[in-house]
Amino acid sequence: MTTLRHAIRVGASRDAAYHAFTDIAGLAGWQLGRVQGEVRVGKTLTIERHPGLHFGWRTDELDPGRKIVQTCVEGPGSSAGKTLTITFSNETDSKTLVELSDVGWHDNDPHLPLCNTYWGEALTRLRSYLETGKR
Repeated sequence: MTTLRHAIRVGASRDAAYHAFTDIAGLAGWQLGRVQGEVRVGKTLTIERHPGLHFGWRTDELDPGRKIVQTCVEGPGSSAGKTLTITFSNETDSKTLVELSDVGWHDNDPHLPLCNTYWGEALTRLRSYLETGKR
């Protein structure tokens, strides 16, 4: 099994970065498409990038300002069942390190390269949103 790993330093507090992942309006500020649902333990967040392409993420764990764990419960191809873990830690230069791991990929999954690229782009939009208020 392959784990996709990404990390980015953002010029924002841990709490602000965490809020951008757990608040629906915050998520809509940097995610592409429509964002619906809730980020609460046991609840599902749905991101519809465009008509016909949507992902449902069930929140399994929330440690405010530190960690989010979600499981994909709906999506194209082999998306369902993958586990997403996002952690937030302080950097010495007043920045926050956001680390993301997407676990459960088969090495030959045709969606792996696309999803890997998507997470890199998404974290870049997150940084822009947190630092400038724009995607």
